[in-house]
Amino acid sequence: MNTGKTLKFLSILALTSALAVTGCESDDDGGTGTLKVELWGEEFIEEGIGADEFADGWSVTFDRFLINLGNVRVAREGRDPAIDEPAFRVFDLAATTGPLVIAQAVVPAGDYGHAAYTIAPVTAAATSGNAAQADIARMAAAGWSILVEGTATKGERAVSFQWGVSTTTTYDPCHSEGAVADGGEAVVQITIHGDHLFYDSAVSDEPSLRFQDLANADADQDGQVTQAEMAAYGILALEHYGVGSLDIDNLWEYVSHMTTTLGHIDGEGHCETR
Repeated sequence: MNTGKTLKFLSILALTSALAVTGCESDDDGGTGTLKVELWGEEFIEEGIGADEFADGWSVTFDRFLINLGNVRVAREGRDPAIDEPAFRVFDLAATTGPLVIAQAVVPAGDYGHAAYTIAPVTAAATSGNAAQADIARMAAAGWSILVEGTATKGERAVSFQWGVSTTTTYDPCHSEGAVADGGEAVVQITIHGDHLFYDSAVSDEPSLRFQDLANADADQDGQVTQAEMAAYGILALEHYGVGSLDIDNLWEYVSHMTTTLGHIDGEGHCETR
């Protein structure tokens, strides 16, 4: 046996191992901090959407804005989730003031740029985030993932609406901006944009908000626009409703589709959907 070569080999092996360990430690040696996940519907859902926001002069207030949210995950890119909350909870975003903290954890310092979540129909396993049990039972019985109730007004006219949909939307990846410093605190916010329900285009980068056609769909003029009335109201001949190649030709299909676009991250941050 060549003792010199053997000792040299062992020395190199020991140095390599030491560097590997040092490398692993240096990757997470920046300390720890607190990472929180918030859920917020912003002022549009909490306070309403004013007439100055609509192209046709209507305004909207929400009585209920319920979503069934679960599979919430936040991770550093290429890592396992630091926050992983699979359970589904029902939240009424119209019943809050300001963001709700829905998860938090002490995590290694770093940038948490990958978030994901799902909005899906309520099942018996869903629990309350802040929603009333009666509303959860109602959504479970109907198989709804989202329930929105409110009233639109223009002058002396008022039109109420109640939209329950069964769409399932997974927002993944969301490009989040949570940066945790050692001893610090960072927030990743799931932001729900209620104004998307009134966009006049599903494909434009700069849609306007409109309610007039929804009001026109109230065929019996009873002050409540129903799913059946919206389904009977065609939109293909209307210049301001853009659907692109989507297989949509009536108001109900249009609003149902728009419920799959409500989710964002950190305010206006982008999420891919499926």
